[in-house]
Amino acid sequence: MGSEISNQNQRNLEVVWFTSTPFIEEDGNGNISGIEPEMFELFKEYMKNMKGESIGLTFTKAENFINILDRVKANDDPNIVGASALSITADRKGYAQFTETYLPDITVLVSSEGTPIVNTIEEKLEMIRSLTAVTIRGTKYETLLRNLKADTGIDFEVVYITSDMNILDGVMSAPNRFGFIDLPIYLMLIQKGGEVTRQNFFNTQGDGYAFILPDSSIWKSDLDEFLTDPNSKAAIAKIISKYLGEELYEFIDNLYGGPELSTSILTKEKELQLALIKNANLKLEEGQAFQQTLIVGVIVILIFFVVIGYLFYNNQKTTRLLVGQKDRIEEQQKDIRVKNQQLMNRNAQLVALNEEKNNLVKILAHDIRSPLSQIMMVVDIVNQNMKDQFSEVEVKMLSQVSISAERINQMVTKILDVDGLEETRIKVLQERVDVSEIMRDVGQRYRPIAAKKNIELTVELCENHNIIRTDHLLLLLVLENLISNAVKFSEPNTMVSLSSKCEYDNVLFRISDEGPGFSEEDKKKVFNKFQKLSAKPTAGEVSTGLGLSIVKKYVQDLGGKVWLESEEGKGSTFFVKLTV
Repeated sequence: MGSEISNQNQRNLEVVWFTSTPFIEEDGNGNISGIEPEMFELFKEYMKNMKGESIGLTFTKAENFINILDRVKANDDPNIVGASALSITADRKGYAQFTETYLPDITVLVSSEGTPIVNTIEEKLEMIRSLTAVTIRGTKYETLLRNLKADTGIDFEVVYITSDMNILDGVMSAPNRFGFIDLPIYLMLIQKGGEVTRQNFFNTQGDGYAFILPDSSIWKSDLDEFLTDPNSKAAIAKIISKYLGEELYEFIDNLYGGPELSTSILTKEKELQLALIKNANLKLEEGQAFQQTLIVGVIVILIFFVVIGYLFYNNQKTTRLLVGQKDRIEEQQKDIRVKNQQLMNRNAQLVALNEEKNNLVKILAHDIRSPLSQIMMVVDIVNQNMKDQFSEVEVKMLSQVSISAERINQMVTKILDVDGLEETRIKVLQERVDVSEIMRDVGQRYRPIAAKKNIELTVELCENHNIIRTDHLLLLLVLENLISNAVKFSEPNTMVSLSSKCEYDNVLFRISDEGPGFSEEDKKKVFNKFQKLSAKPTAGEVSTGLGLSIVKKYVQDLGGKVWLESEEGKGSTFFVKLTV
């Protein structure tokens, strides 16, 4: 327990907590650290600077997690607040109140290393039936397991661990186990090279992390003002980034829910896995460089001792020294070979993990596209043959079905684009393509999207020589990606234009916008995969960092060139040049 002595003229706030790394914990000397203690120290400064009020803070460690909730539930002390990465849940709202949230609450289900990723409902039920769950009493994780039992009708075995233990450690400590954990804890494990399996069926998004207060509390308004103050939010972001890492915090803070949640998490896993592979390769290169240096050193030493042996071969002491040196060198070489093999094995494991993820992407895209095609076909038939029989409301509903199906189709296309980037062999067709027709098609597709942001989308066609031989689909995807990016990153009441210039032996497409433009640093990495640049979408749209890398790959497959001309703050223009 740590405490601070206060005088009689100040208000005192008691923080009741239990270990929840990295949110709040204590070291062997009793010093409390973590995200939440630093937030309360920041709150203390806020009250002094903004309200001229000096407050005293006392941190009291509870016996366990449930004891925190019991203290709040008693509702007899208006000066306590509960902390420990607490999730807002309906049952807790029944006997307490929560502050504003300070971090999104995303929960994932993980299973022991080697557990296969399930892809169907049948595989999901079989996995639950054959594994043992790990959880902590009184937590949201236990509630999620109870809901899982009710949803599946399977009474699987549950192992309970104490509140000061980590569910992730419990899952990793034995085979055939599973459990719910927070997304930040899982991503931190992946970033460090940990080995568990995340099951995509079970992603859940709560109302967020917050502090819990008794109904009689006198601190809620002060804490809410502090948590929603822009300066405080910026300082809190720095505190959380200090413990989670700036990259992971930014990803979790901006994570969207709904059907794109799984795709966003898969993308982040891909980024972390690629970083692991890159680090493994760097270590392998360092090991090889060390080995080469050591070999050169061995050669130099051997030459030196050969000369010494030739000059003093009758000296037994020198001979024994040479033998000893040789034995040590051979031992070092053996150690290097072992380390080199370990690095290669690690790299192979990461490549296999990456391949498993790619297979999952293919399965998901294939399973979604088939029923989606049937939906779009039926809507099209109804539109053509029965539209006159419907009322105005029914026509609007039918139109909404068509728009929603098209959105899902775009999402599937993006998923397939991710998979396509991993393939090196793409069959490029040579078809007769009408430049004016494909440009009009792109314009018609994206004018409604641009209009929602009050952006004017103009299309300027070639005056002559409109027919070229190229792959129609790849060219359409290139133009769609560039137009989509231009609209996504442009402010309302601006203009986006698509134009072309057709020459005898080439055609030049030009896509311009009045957006934020690109910095010199962004220009260097604009066409790289999984790159998040400084510019952000202007209407909350999702960006995976893949669009421009897809454009570059497809233009290269078409035998063309793509480049960017931009000045920061003055918009951007992308050029695509294809040989006729």
